[in-house]
Amino acid sequence: MIQKTIITCASTGSSLSPSMSPNLPATPAAICDQSVAAAKAGAAIIHLHARNPDGTPTNDTEVWRDIVNGIRENCDAVINMSASMGKSAEDRLSAVLELRPDLATVIVGSMNYGLFRKAENQGISEFNTDWEKRAFGPSSYEIVTNNSFAKIGQMLDILIAEDIGIEFECYDVGHLYILDYHLSKKNVKRPIIVQFLTGILGGIPSHPQHLMHMKSTAEQLFGQDLQLFIHGTGMANIRTATTGGLLGTHIRIGQEDNLFDKPGVPFDSNAAQVERMRLIFDALNIEVANAGEARNILQLS
Repeated sequence: MIQKTIITCASTGSSLSPSMSPNLPATPAAICDQSVAAAKAGAAIIHLHARNPDGTPTNDTEVWRDIVNGIRENCDAVINMSASMGKSAEDRLSAVLELRPDLATVIVGSMNYGLFRKAENQGISEFNTDWEKRAFGPSSYEIVTNNSFAKIGQMLDILIAEDIGIEFECYDVGHLYILDYHLSKKNVKRPIIVQFLTGILGGIPSHPQHLMHMKSTAEQLFGQDLQLFIHGTGMANIRTATTGGLLGTHIRIGQEDNLFDKPGVPFDSNAAQVERMRLIFDALNIEVANAGEARNILQLS
């Protein structure tokens, strides 16, 4: 059992959109403001994606710079940049190498992502902008998240050489074995930081029995080197995070993964989700780590 639980807030992503909730931070300024508020509410780590002013996802370094610098200037949260956009390892890590966050996220398996299911989970079928209609329309049935063995290995080589911390995103049990293979070939600093992303249509569901199986498999593979985070998708997210806390793992919540408190009732903000988890954990006598404690637990400089 870990001594304190780290809360990651994934404040925005690339798979939910402004038509789904007016409270989704979908501009650089809103992402920065909500991230800072979430940190002040108790999130030790802010997991980030970048968006243009119209809400479209981007990996543009200058957009990233506005977001990351704004957060750094206003709180001490651990910055975790997603590195999921781009055809090559170099493309995906271009902004990361420029801005040097505490952590960069590497997805360790390919999968049918099922972006259309994200819209279904949020109860949304009507979209206000052309880019949303394209993103969640018939073409979303063609999306395969491409993370080849070569691309994963190249990303690890770059991040290891640059001494940037790595978070590994695993969507299913097989991804843990892919990660184990790469760790046998690469000198990645310990601890091994693993984030379970559950509830995506192409991955493992968020049911407790699946979480237990994933957790026991990760522990068998990585032992004492493991620092594990658990997250769920849609309105299962708070329940999944609570399960993670009870299992002794760290957790992730936030508007990247879920927008709604109840059907038709959106969360006001990312901070509201962090506050909800703080309330639940307080009732369960689960202590929450601050940013400094999270850095110590994860051995980040």
